[in-house]
Amino acid sequence: MSERISSFTDERYWDDKIATNAEQFHEADRLDMEAYKLIQDDRSPEAWARFTEAKAKADAKRAAAFQDWVRLKRMMTNEVSD
Repeated sequence: MSERISSFTDERYWDDKIATNAEQFHEADRLDMEAYKLIQDDRSPEAWARFTEAKAKADAKRAAAFQDWVRLKRMMTNEVSD
């Protein structure tokens, strides 16, 4: 709560939060690309199993990044309307 009181009016605060969120999306993209590389040249059942696991991690990272973005937007909207 003290973070909200002391930092919400600081423009750099929002820049830092958005940059951190963008890093989460970039990491999800990286994980996604790595997952697809697993099946690029190998279509064996083992490769598909590794792909499925890697893709699930990428999807979870993207979902977490999206939830964080929604939270940030809500916080920024509340900041403007207060």
